[in-house]
Amino acid sequence: MEYAGFWVRVAATILDGFILGIPITIFVSSLFGWEWYTGGATSGRADFVNFLLSVSVTVAFWVHWGGKTPGKKIMGIKIVTYRDRQEFGYGKALLRCLLGYTVSALLLGLGFVLVAFHKEKRGLHDLIAGTCVVCDR
Repeated sequence: MEYAGFWVRVAATILDGFILGIPITIFVSSLFGWEWYTGGATSGRADFVNFLLSVSVTVAFWVHWGGKTPGKKIMGIKIVTYRDRQEFGYGKALLRCLLGYTVSALLLGLGFVLVAFHKEKRGLHDLIAGTCVVCDR
């Protein structure tokens, strides 16, 4: 299997921002008003709902779409377990999304940039969760 590189993963993330992020933002705005987006009085609750929905939708796609989100599907890549290249469940998906992404982001994004330099194109979030991203064409 061929590992998916840094730029194809960035493109998939950008696509997911449009395909998943915009509808979630519109939904949260319909609940809390657009003021939350600019730091209004309800921003704390709205931010939490936005985060919860984003994580839930992403994890659900990973688990039920064979390691793909819409952006990954368009780009022809998928997430699989590292050792046996299999699909995974909610536990591994939540570990990757919550702990892996958080640690990668807290390190000023270096956990994500690691993909560009790791021999198997794995980011810190992949290493933490025991996953890798491969081409699916």
